[in-house]
Amino acid sequence: MTPHTSHRTPAPQTTLPGRRPDESMTLLTSMMERPLDPGYAAAAERRAAAGLPPATSTATPAVLVAVLVMGLVFAVGAVSLGHRGTTATRARADLVSQIEARRATADQNAHQVQALQAQIDRLQANALGGQGDLSARLSSLALVTGSAAATGPGLTVTLDDARKQGVNSADGNPRTQSAADDGKVLSKDLQIVANGLWEAGAEAVAINGQRLTARSAIRFAGEAILVNYRPLTRPYVLRAIGSPDLEANFAESAGGSYVRALQDNYGVRVTMATSKQLTVPAATSLSTRYATVPRGASAPQGGAGATGSATTGTTGTTGSGTATDSTSTGSSTSTDTPDSTEPAQ
Repeated sequence: MTPHTSHRTPAPQTTLPGRRPDESMTLLTSMMERPLDPGYAAAAERRAAAGLPPATSTATPAVLVAVLVMGLVFAVGAVSLGHRGTTATRARADLVSQIEARRATADQNAHQVQALQAQIDRLQANALGGQGDLSARLSSLALVTGSAAATGPGLTVTLDDARKQGVNSADGNPRTQSAADDGKVLSKDLQIVANGLWEAGAEAVAINGQRLTARSAIRFAGEAILVNYRPLTRPYVLRAIGSPDLEANFAESAGGSYVRALQDNYGVRVTMATSKQLTVPAATSLSTRYATVPRGASAPQGGAGATGSATTGTTGTTGSGTATDSTSTGSSTSTDTPDSTEPAQ
């Protein structure tokens, strides 16, 4: 017998009467079929039953006037803000150009002063050619007062702002001002480091080329640090000339401890390097206040007056005098005022 093979045909799927295929999507179906909320539809029907139009027109005169007024207000505001911004930008650019021009003029005048001071030194040396002791004493006074450049072995300390701000420190940190910006070098930092160098035995100190004297001021004005009333830019480089053990003495002083605290607690970048030959420029803001003839000496020929023991820029700063906002050259004292250096005792 031949086996009988039957082919089964699947029964068609039927949908129950009264059931929709999208019955499970009732929410979507109602939103598509009835986009208007039933409450709004009921309100429209009530308006139609009362003989009123189904909806109010948005093109009413009041709406048009309100839209025009709002557009006018926004247009006037945009034009006013744009005009103010343009004026402020021009004023800022003008101020920047004036500052740069006057700074260039001040730098040019400073170089001229240095050249004239060098000429005066040569003439003075020629006038004192036959008085060796007096010439040596005058050279020593010029070095102490900062009126002459100094050259010799020294130490260079560089301070720069931290790369990342906001590093907290434990209690007893060296900064006690609540408004201090963590990680930013302040005028107080330069004051303490400069005084630490004096304490370590420095004979001449300069910050970014500005020679510190008994009349120098290290101040903070806005966002800028001023030395001798000249703004400095970071990094702040302090060059000090002294004995070969200046670095070791500075590391053991209060200034060295303060520098380490700035570096450890606030991330201030500090580098120190010793040099066998370092040059510190002369100060450019000194002026002779008085001059006396030493005992046993006569005035030079030519009626030029006595210059043997002229003291430059030291009025009110020697001995037990006080000098507000000033650094020390190792022999003067200063009052403990804000933004002022505290010279070594």
